[in-house]
Amino acid sequence: MNAQFHTVEPYESLVLPDWDEAITDYAAGNLSPAKHAIIACLVELNPKAAKKSAFETDVAATLMAATQEVPLSLFFIEETLAKLPYCASILKAANDCSKPGPTPKPLRDLMDGQGLRDIVWKSFIPGVAIHNVLGDRRTRFGERLYLLRIKGGMPMPEHSHIGEEWALILKGGYMSEGQHYARGDLHFADATMVHSPKIDIGEDCICLVMTEGPLKMKNWLTKIIQKLVGI
Repeated sequence: MNAQFHTVEPYESLVLPDWDEAITDYAAGNLSPAKHAIIACLVELNPKAAKKSAFETDVAATLMAATQEVPLSLFFIEETLAKLPYCASILKAANDCSKPGPTPKPLRDLMDGQGLRDIVWKSFIPGVAIHNVLGDRRTRFGERLYLLRIKGGMPMPEHSHIGEEWALILKGGYMSEGQHYARGDLHFADATMVHSPKIDIGEDCICLVMTEGPLKMKNWLTKIIQKLVGI
């Protein structure tokens, strides 16, 4: 069979280089459910991320067209859908991401159709509220995905991480390590980073957060508070 190749449109360089590898893995279906959900939401909110995702998907399709045909396994469809639960949203976001809604569709799907205005927040201390999405945030290890709402102007306590933390800003913004993050930005942190994000004054910040373990607080008081909040 002669493969039909087509030209792949290049994408512009992304502001955060960490996106490249994450979106490449997303297009290939190599991310865990929690990380996949984060990137699916990013693709819907951020035009540059959508363009990068479309580029990677196009490259993968071109490479697949050039491969030799082999029989599919009996479980091919089920396994593929399990890895790409939001595959339909990729093309939609790439074609029209100029007016994303307040709650990304992949997140609404995970929350049974609920949006940010519908969910019931749990607040353990003033100014901080949480809503679980996937996993158990109180376990020592293992990925968890949750929504975090922090009052405008409030500084987060200084902390580091167990493994990686991905935070996608859905509303508001904050400063961290001299970098400002706002709606549609994805903030990567790992076990080597110690920071204390400062929420923008005037508006609450809502983030979709993936962590690989609880935060490692640096202050004894915040360690006690952490047991109540469970982040």
